[in-house]
Amino acid sequence: MLNSFIFIVLPYAALALVIFVTPYRFFSNRLTWSAYSTQFLESKTLFWGINPWHYGIIPVLAAHFLGVLAPGPLKVFLGNQTNLVVIESIGLALGLFAVFGCLGLLLRRVNAPILKRVTFASDWVLLYLLLAQALTGVYIATFMRWGSQWYLHTAVPYLWSLASFNPQIEYMTDFPLVFKLHAACAFLIVALLPFTKLVHLLYVPVHFLMDPPILYRWRTK
Repeated sequence: MLNSFIFIVLPYAALALVIFVTPYRFFSNRLTWSAYSTQFLESKTLFWGINPWHYGIIPVLAAHFLGVLAPGPLKVFLGNQTNLVVIESIGLALGLFAVFGCLGLLLRRVNAPILKRVTFASDWVLLYLLLAQALTGVYIATFMRWGSQWYLHTAVPYLWSLASFNPQIEYMTDFPLVFKLHAACAFLIVALLPFTKLVHLLYVPVHFLMDPPILYRWRTK
């Protein structure tokens, strides 16, 4: 029952929410589409949170997507033991970097009272989910070694079965609970994406290149 909920119900529910809620939010209230710029309110902790988070999580996500799109070449590449060890080490380092950044962003919200007016319940839920996702990923990379290899033989066929609307959850049912939590967090993050500031991931801000520069002046005593 739990496996069916995590690996069938959650992914399709998340996909439905992204497909239907995202365009509704975009066309009904586009002003809430992007994340609020809180750098003017607090910038020191933001620097140590946002940069490690992005530099850590983006390559990890790219590697996950690359595994789905090109599993064959990656199987050949990771079949070399040296390549596998190097990729695993880099992945673990990036995961730890992402955890550090996410903790910084979470503590920033906790310790900066000025941010409370622009922090909503959805922000807290999303931050905790992102932190749980990063922590479980680091745990898997540390204690379930060579994940970049077995990911190609288990999670990738399962994801392709989801795309063909013929979910084959037998690829995932025998994994430990921590891996199932990792997958559940991923699906929950996707499901929450249309309702939170994270939806700005879906927007490519190319129009700003045509905007005139804006000059800011600070008024100080």
